[in-house]
Amino acid sequence: MRPPVTGHASTKASNLMKLPRPAHWARLTNPRSTRVPLVLQRVHTIADRYGLRGTLALVMISLGAALPAGTARGDQRRDFMLDIQPPGTFLTVDYFGVGGQVTLAHRMPIYGASNDLTLSASVLPSYSLGEATARADLRILFVNFAGSVSYRSVWRELTFAAGEDSYCVECDRAARRKIDPLFGSAPGSDDFLTAEGEASVLLPFNEHLVMQSLAAVRYEDRHDRSFDWFNASIYDKGVVGRWETSLYLKDRDWGGIGPYVQLLMLPREGEHVAQWAAGLNAVARLGLISRNDLLFFTFLMRPGDSTYGDHPFYMPVRSLLVYRMILEL
Repeated sequence: MRPPVTGHASTKASNLMKLPRPAHWARLTNPRSTRVPLVLQRVHTIADRYGLRGTLALVMISLGAALPAGTARGDQRRDFMLDIQPPGTFLTVDYFGVGGQVTLAHRMPIYGASNDLTLSASVLPSYSLGEATARADLRILFVNFAGSVSYRSVWRELTFAAGEDSYCVECDRAARRKIDPLFGSAPGSDDFLTAEGEASVLLPFNEHLVMQSLAAVRYEDRHDRSFDWFNASIYDKGVVGRWETSLYLKDRDWGGIGPYVQLLMLPREGEHVAQWAAGLNAVARLGLISRNDLLFFTFLMRPGDSTYGDHPFYMPVRSLLVYRMILEL
């Protein structure tokens, strides 16, 4: 599950919070700010004189990372990622613990400010695989259409034999942990192409409630009965259907959180098997940089399914914590 895609429906800023807010720590790196005490302006002067401004900025970043999240507000809403984003060229950097992703995207308005076209290319290196993707998004009001092609190289590939009365043999989480130890070598690898078409809609019910729904069809030229690290499931080569819906309760001062439901139609032995999972999504601007960063958490669970989930966990869950920076070029 990707973090919420920016560039959908806009929402108005809340007028309820009229009390003075703490200054964002990133303002300390701006000597022109009227909120910066005189002593910090003197520090900037000394740093400029001795060529230490970069070092000072690094110190401020480290200090900001240690401050409580509640003070890292600045002038930007903490639910900004659910608003329409401006046109331009952006570099997005994601970090998710065992890997990361770098995306270069260009967004341009078409037929007025209510619609836009986004072209992007991304590279994702991680513990289990690497992937390069080219993607195009067309947003018309609240509806987004997207198409993408990817090349994936899985260097921790897990493939299983067919069972006499089951889809696969020794493919549950406990068995996968034995053949795929965290610090050991993987039993195999695989390289294949994928192509996906996607349609999504974001419906703002009011200032504090928004629903995001997505339907996608994806072709994967993978090995049969192989484990997928994104969906945390085992399935064959072919077409995968995906439907996801999230309902966000959001606020400008703390971000958004809400229930998340996913339905996968997985190709198995010439048929498509429905797989439901439910959980939650949460997202907020973290404030480690002055603007356009966020922390995204997604969690899904399938109680009673011994083959579902990330096998380093001892429960049928799929979870991911992502930190994202969006840098305007």
